[in-house]
Amino acid sequence: MTAQAVQTDEHAVVIGLEVHVQLETATKIFCGCSTAADDDEEPNSRTCPVCLGLPGALPVLNEGAVEAAVKIGKALSADIPERTTFHRKNYYYPDLPKNFQLTQYDAPICQEGELEISVEGDRREIGITRAHLEEDPGSLQHKGGSIDTAEATLINYNRAGTPLVEIVTEPDFRSPAETRAFLAKLEEVLEYLGVFDATRDGSLRVDANISLVDADEVDEEGAIDDAVLEDANRTEVKNISSHKAAEKALAYEVSRQKNAVKRGRALETETRHWDESRGITVSMRSKESEADYRYFREADLPPLEVADWKDKIDIPELPDARRERFVADYGLDSEAASKLTSTKEVADFFEAVAEQFDPDVAATWVADNLLGELNYRDMLITDIEGRLDEFSRLIELVENDELTVKNAEEVVLRSMLDDGDAPETIIDREGLGKADDDAIADFVVEAIEENPDAVDDYHSGEDGALNFLVGQVMQKSGGSADPGSVNQLLRDELDA
Repeated sequence: MTAQAVQTDEHAVVIGLEVHVQLETATKIFCGCSTAADDDEEPNSRTCPVCLGLPGALPVLNEGAVEAAVKIGKALSADIPERTTFHRKNYYYPDLPKNFQLTQYDAPICQEGELEISVEGDRREIGITRAHLEEDPGSLQHKGGSIDTAEATLINYNRAGTPLVEIVTEPDFRSPAETRAFLAKLEEVLEYLGVFDATRDGSLRVDANISLVDADEVDEEGAIDDAVLEDANRTEVKNISSHKAAEKALAYEVSRQKNAVKRGRALETETRHWDESRGITVSMRSKESEADYRYFREADLPPLEVADWKDKIDIPELPDARRERFVADYGLDSEAASKLTSTKEVADFFEAVAEQFDPDVAATWVADNLLGELNYRDMLITDIEGRLDEFSRLIELVENDELTVKNAEEVVLRSMLDDGDAPETIIDREGLGKADDDAIADFVVEAIEENPDAVDDYHSGEDGALNFLVGQVMQKSGGSADPGSVNQLLRDELDA
C-alpha cells in the first residue's frame, strides 16, 4: 500500500511519532531502586542518590534494559551497531532532578528499522528511524485543574530513572487512524517480546509531530521530499498515553491546524499538551531545536559494546508469524487466527488446548466461548492462569457426550469464571449430568401428550411448534438433554 495523504483543502497531513516504552525490569536503568510501584506508596520514597542526581552519585547501566532494547531492535528489523554511547540531554524542567536526562544521541542502540501495519485491509511499512535507551523523568501532578489552570504542581521522583526505550518513526503517517494502528501493533509486538506491560501506569507515552504540507508535494507513492518536510512548521503534541488517545489527539490537532490555515493564520512551531479530560491540545511553549539540548557525551558511562552477545539474545515468534502459522498448521481462518494471537498468553493457551483436541474444537472454545466470557467480565487470559486442566476437562465432558454444549457454555463455564469452582463441582451442584436416552424418550412422549395444540400446529406446518416442544423437553430434563437429539426424537415421534 502507498501512503495516502489526508486532504485538508490544499494540504496533506504529515505525522511522525516518538513512542516512549517503559521496559519490564525489576530495577531502574542506572541504579538499584525498584520499578514496582505500590498503590499506596509515598511520593519520593522509591529513590536514591543516583536517580535524584545528588553530587558524587555514579550511574551503573542495567543489563536487563540493554537486553530488552536489543530484542526490540530485532523485532523491528533494525540495525544494532557494535558500539553505542550515552549522552546528556540538557534542559531544565521540574521533573528532571539532574537538569539533564541520560539518553542516547548520535549512536543509538537500534537504527533504521520498520514495522508493517494494516489499515482497513491495506498493509504498508512504517519506517523506524531509531530506538534508544534513556531514563524517565519524574512525574508532575497538577492540583486543582489541568496543566494551564492548576493552582499548584507537585513533583514525585519515584518514576525518575525508570528504563525507557524511545522509538522514533519516520514521518510516514498520513492520518490519525494510521497512528492508532501502528501503536496497537507495536504494543502487541512488545508484549510478545516480554519487555512491556500495558497494565503499568504510564507504560506507553507518545509524542506526535504534525505538519501540514501542500498536497501537490506528495508524489504518487505518498512520499514527500525531505526539504519540504524540513521547511514545514511542525507542532509537537505531548501527554498522549494510548493508541486510542493518539487518534483523538491527532484528529483534534489536524482540525485545529486546518481551521487556522482557513483563517489565514500562520502555523507556529510549538509544543502543545494533550488535555484528555477536555479533548483539546493546549499550547505549552515554543518547540525546542536539537541545539537547545546541548548534547554531550556522558563521561560516567563507557561505550556500550553488544557485538559479542547480541546474536545470543533470542526473540519469540512474533504475532504476524504466529497468525500465519495458525492458518497454515491448524487450518484456521484469518479472523480466528487473529483472535487467538491477540496476546502471547492467549496463543499459548490455545496451542495447549489444541494439543488435546481437534484444532477447530479448540479454536471455538477458546476464541468464541472463553475469550467472550472473559471480555464480558473485563478479565484477561492471565486471570485464569493455572486452570488449563479444568478448562480441558470441560471440553472433554462435552466431547464425550457427558454434558450438553448449552450447559457447558451457559452454566459451567460461567460459574467456573465467576466462582472459581471446578467443572465437576458445578455439574454435581446443579445436577447437570446428561440425561440417559430412555429418560429423554419419556420426556418426548410426555411433551407430546401434554401439548396437543402444539402437535396440531406442527402437523399444520408451523415451524415454531416444534421449537416449543423442544423447549418443553429441555425443561423436563433440566437442560441435560441435547437440543439436536431432542429435535430429531420429536420429529420421529410426530411423523410416525
